[in-house]
Amino acid sequence: MRFSLEHMEAFVTAADAGSFSAAARRLGKVQSQISTAIANLEDDLGVTLFDRSGKYPQLTVEGEELLFKSRKLLRHSESLIKYADRLAFGEQTLLRLALDEYVPLHITTQVLDAFEKAFPSIELEVLWGAVGDVQKNVNSGQADVGVDIPVANIASSGLSYNRLSIMEFCAVAAPIHPLAGMDKISKETLQFHKQAMGMSQHGTRLPDSFRRSEQVWKFEDSRLIHRLVLAGTVWAGLPRNMVAEDLVSGNLVELPVSLAENEQEGIFYYIWNPTHELTPAEQWLGDNFGDKLRKAIS
Repeated sequence: MRFSLEHMEAFVTAADAGSFSAAARRLGKVQSQISTAIANLEDDLGVTLFDRSGKYPQLTVEGEELLFKSRKLLRHSESLIKYADRLAFGEQTLLRLALDEYVPLHITTQVLDAFEKAFPSIELEVLWGAVGDVQKNVNSGQADVGVDIPVANIASSGLSYNRLSIMEFCAVAAPIHPLAGMDKISKETLQFHKQAMGMSQHGTRLPDSFRRSEQVWKFEDSRLIHRLVLAGTVWAGLPRNMVAEDLVSGNLVELPVSLAENEQEGIFYYIWNPTHELTPAEQWLGDNFGDKLRKAIS
């Protein structure tokens, strides 16, 4: 079975307009063209769409049932034409974004909600990662742009970048944890208490300088680390903004642990491959993530 979209448009327009003559006026055609188009569609589909016995054509039961699907098909057809036009004119239709898992979820939600309003026709793919995952995604071409806290010097990554914001880290434990009641904690003492650290989906681990304990548990998700710290199972270095409410409420305590310089602060960068210039949508994302991160973390 084959049918013409032009014939289907005549059918839907006639149903909406109430007559073949009104449909012809809307479509800029003569009535005979509409009548012929609908008759041809009925032949193609093998059903009668209109009862023509009265003064005005009335939808048959089959016509009523096919009208909804016909509208849907025409909408898809219009969407396909618009999408093809955008491709033909070189407009961006898909944006792939990689995010460090330390980017607060509420900030991501705010930015992406605003992005949908600013660029409603662009499809979005979001990858989530830790400890080098974001850079790997951008370097490999799996992502167009990324928001990342690099483990190593960003200047040696070979990527283009803009600095967005600083995130402060602190060492924390639950009040029931043995370390919580100590005024001073030596390096030797830390070695005997289980520490939680981050790692990437690909198995990349933080440098040994971050490790303070003889036994370390490693996780891809800082939210799980946060829950285990709250339970008293481990201690960890976590973003201050992530644990701020817990410190105020007393659910966590900050430990008198001197973190290394690269552990005390993480710097968010907006990164992309230097082989292409940022599109307006990609530039918008970098600006808005930077604005939201600075306001939330400063």
